[in-house]
Amino acid sequence: MDVATILTTLLTTLLSGGGVASFMQYKQNKKAKELENDKAASEQWRELYGEQTKTVQALREKLHQESALLEQERRQTLMCRFYVCEKLDCTDREPPHTEIMKELETTVSKI
Repeated sequence: MDVATILTTLLTTLLSGGGVASFMQYKQNKKAKELENDKAASEQWRELYGEQTKTVQALREKLHQESALLEQERRQTLMCRFYVCEKLDCTDREPPHTEIMKELETTVSKI
């Protein structure tokens, strides 16, 4: 067998058996697989973003509730400080700062 016979046999095999077509479709198949992979990755990111958004929203709501409770506790603590009697042996237990208390109650009610 000489080189010409080998090359002729190889070319005949490739052309008749669809060898050229398989080389042409290789790039198309590769591109199709890349696009499919990109689509799957995009869908995964979209799902993760949706979950992240829901988590952030839930945390914001929880933070808002906690800050409201903290504000209520601060108001109650402030009110308790004004109602404490400064005299320990007081029998009538009148709270000090009666004028300030009236102003504070009106201020707190406006808030």
